[in-house]
Amino acid sequence: MAYNLIDERWIPVERRSGKVEMIAPAQVVERDDPPLRISSPRPDFDGALLEFLIGLLQTAAAPVTEREWERWFEVPPTVELLKKRLDTVREAFFLDGDGPRFMQDLTVGLDPKASHEPIGALLIDRIGESGLDESPTLFAKPGRFEALGYPAAAAALMTLQTYAPAGGRGQLTSLRGGGPLTTLITAEGLWSTAWLNILPGAKFEGEGLVPGDASKKGPGAIFPWMAPTRTSETKGGKATPPTEVHPLQHLWGLPRRIRLDVSEGRVGTCAATGAEGVAIVESYLGRPDGTSYDGDYRHPWSPYTLIEPNKPWNSKKGSSEGLPYRDWPLLVVGSTTQRPAAVVTNFASTRRRELVQQARLVAFGYAMKNMKPLRWCRAETPVITVAKGMEDPFAEAAEGLVAASDEVRKTLSSQVRAAWSDRPGDLDVFGQVNPAFWSATESAFFVAVQAVKTGLEAGSTPQQDAAKEAWLDALHLAALGLFDRFVEASADLAAPDLRRAVVARRALEQFTRPWSSRLRKLLALPVDEAVKPEKATKTRTKKKESTP
Repeated sequence: MAYNLIDERWIPVERRSGKVEMIAPAQVVERDDPPLRISSPRPDFDGALLEFLIGLLQTAAAPVTEREWERWFEVPPTVELLKKRLDTVREAFFLDGDGPRFMQDLTVGLDPKASHEPIGALLIDRIGESGLDESPTLFAKPGRFEALGYPAAAAALMTLQTYAPAGGRGQLTSLRGGGPLTTLITAEGLWSTAWLNILPGAKFEGEGLVPGDASKKGPGAIFPWMAPTRTSETKGGKATPPTEVHPLQHLWGLPRRIRLDVSEGRVGTCAATGAEGVAIVESYLGRPDGTSYDGDYRHPWSPYTLIEPNKPWNSKKGSSEGLPYRDWPLLVVGSTTQRPAAVVTNFASTRRRELVQQARLVAFGYAMKNMKPLRWCRAETPVITVAKGMEDPFAEAAEGLVAASDEVRKTLSSQVRAAWSDRPGDLDVFGQVNPAFWSATESAFFVAVQAVKTGLEAGSTPQQDAAKEAWLDALHLAALGLFDRFVEASADLAAPDLRRAVVARRALEQFTRPWSSRLRKLLALPVDEAVKPEKATKTRTKKKESTP
């Protein structure tokens, strides 16, 4: 019997009771012991399955207006009603069978040039399996996934097609490029989280918010696997601009030509979930040169930056440093050259921000170095928004807070380096300075952002300035404390090292002091009126210098 992702219980969730089990998509609205979150064995599966669920709701159950959205948010539909909506796209979600298959190329199985690949090569951190033996990394470890059960195979397909990195000749990146960052609004419960990221259909398809041609009605306009792939082969192939697809194809891109080999219908153990006695897939057929998404695509779940005028916007990618708060203005606030994800902007500009007081932003995605994954990034931050009309000054203030912290971070790093410059064997410590700085100052940053917002909405410049002054104090103390941890706390410092450490600390203290004109200008604070507690500072410095 055919395996359909609308009908089957295949999405792993954790319920309010703590129970972890598989549900069908429509069960997301269950009210008796409701699902709280996706709970798969892999963080990248968690992200991709959340995107699957939101994409399915956006495609088959999106409200027409914001008021309709509010009605379902306040009183969710029944499982039966939601299932009826999802059934309208059921034909696009078969995982096996002879016809179109979910996230799989329609014709590659008939191509004599198609290659047989082990199923583990679908996993982004496997680097095609064979490369692991040659150059394993901390994140991508040797080992093989011999078989995947159907639920894991479906999750792996969604993950690869959604986040596809560069993969060699003809192995194309995802619609958002390799290793895109996803940012979504979260709340308590899986239904609330998913529904908070649904845009009214009229806004998604008719207002240009998501590029594309909503008049496209062909079988592959929304789900590209429903028709022969628009390939990008050197001869006869071509790129696919947004004008050639329905806006909803942003959610269902198909850059890789893959078809699962399920002809044998084998039963075994899933290497990803450990499930035994289940239908498994051990290999797939593949061909290069899938759909090349080229042009000004703007996925509604990713933030974008404009690097050059009159050029397409670029989606934010994962970073080897993770997701420090320095990215927060891009993810939430935006500017003339930065756009938060459309779902984040929509939340900030509608009544949703009033309906959900404790909403947070979750950001996740792979950090890639060409074909190799460096890490899976995930972070949650507050969603702090301002009253309409105050967006620009709020964005400017938030960017100033980040700019000041970045100056302090760079100075801290350089002074730690100066203090340790004759100890090359310990230079690996510098990879710890930046993450430690972001972590140590993160809570103070969001306190400052909230305080600036409050002062801005109250029309109080002194209140905003007080928040910025407190931020400078927090940066100053954090920088000196981290310097001590990374340098002076070492018990084996020789005399020359100690002298170097004292000089470096003095330089750090002078640059990061709260009355530094350079830092104050970044925050638009008055420079001449800065209070200089010189006596207290000299006392602290002398104390540090006298420490053996």
